[in-house]
Amino acid sequence: MACVGSWLACWAPVMARIGVGCASAGLATVLALTSWAGSAREFAPGTLQEAQARYGRVREARQRAGGRLDELFARAGLGYPAPVLLRAFKDEGLLELWARSAVTGRFVRVAEFPFTASSGGLGPKRRRWDRQIPEGFYSVKGFNGASRFHLSMEVDYPNASDRVLADRRHPGNNIFIHGNEVSIGCIPIGDRAIEQVYLAVLDSVSAGFDVPVHIFPCRFADPECGRTLQRHAGRIPALRDFWGNLEDGYRRFEQQGAPAPFTVDETGRYVFQP
Repeated sequence: MACVGSWLACWAPVMARIGVGCASAGLATVLALTSWAGSAREFAPGTLQEAQARYGRVREARQRAGGRLDELFARAGLGYPAPVLLRAFKDEGLLELWARSAVTGRFVRVAEFPFTASSGGLGPKRRRWDRQIPEGFYSVKGFNGASRFHLSMEVDYPNASDRVLADRRHPGNNIFIHGNEVSIGCIPIGDRAIEQVYLAVLDSVSAGFDVPVHIFPCRFADPECGRTLQRHAGRIPALRDFWGNLEDGYRRFEQQGAPAPFTVDETGRYVFQP
């Protein structure tokens, strides 16, 4: 979700997702939820968490992974729950969990988890059944506590950029971050790892926060990434501009310690705000 403008406008979709009604009640509810501090071992109040507690796998994840998640956040000097962000690097096969410090306002890396499988290659997803993992700036749009792949979180592909640049009739859909060890365009990280990530994201959304998901071809700060992309762009020149646009968003996050708000222009390009 491109989030530009007031914080209340940015959180409006989240309020709707967690069952908040009118604006004044929504504001009071969000403030109450965001002031709640607890443990990943516990279900916080809120209709989303109550709904997820119906799934045995989510309850078991609390028992099995909650303590480990508490430990990771404490080690990073963070309260729980917190606003979180996910970053994925396809070439390195890594998913990173970041959370925002209430003290500094900057995001801190909490943990990283290796992919357990991958499909496609470097480059964005552009059509149904191309087996590509997308590349770009996304957010988590839903949770499945009874997934075929243990637990899964849906990514909002196609986003505004993809709707311009991908196949107009058949861009594809159903992109998830999930457990297990199989991928056809999704990001699998194994059952034990997805339990930790699922809880951190679920609790962040329940506390009123949108959760960004940044998916990159590789880590742009690594010189080897540049050489790899240069080779690929030599065969597909349009990739050079696309990856340059993603690198802009990547470096803004690295410098600012927070994701830069953006819009998407008529060409499908991400336009980052100061």
